[in-house]
Amino acid sequence: MTEAKVFELPGLVARLKKEGGYFLDFLKIRDLEAGIIVLRPGEKDTQEPHSADELYYVIQGSAMMELDKTIKSVNEGSIVFVPAGMQHRFYGNSEDLVVLYVFAE
Repeated sequence: MTEAKVFELPGLVARLKKEGGYFLDFLKIRDLEAGIIVLRPGEKDTQEPHSADELYYVIQGSAMMELDKTIKSVNEGSIVFVPAGMQHRFYGNSEDLVVLYVFAE
């Protein structure tokens, strides 16, 4: 049986900084994967289309988001659904952008 877990954002961000990179998968269990992205100003979002649907929740900051050929503004509190196979990326943030992501396979 799987145990319940509680994650605290400051601890996840500290772990990400320690491990390097700009994203951290903090939960991967059965058909669910979750993580955070911390994209610093000027840092490139190198995501490629995924094989699973994805949900983003913007925790902190604002940026532009490319969704195929559509450009959307996202801000703290924005929730974005990206279907499997769609090209997407964050860009244009002038401060750290912190985003929760969830994949369901």
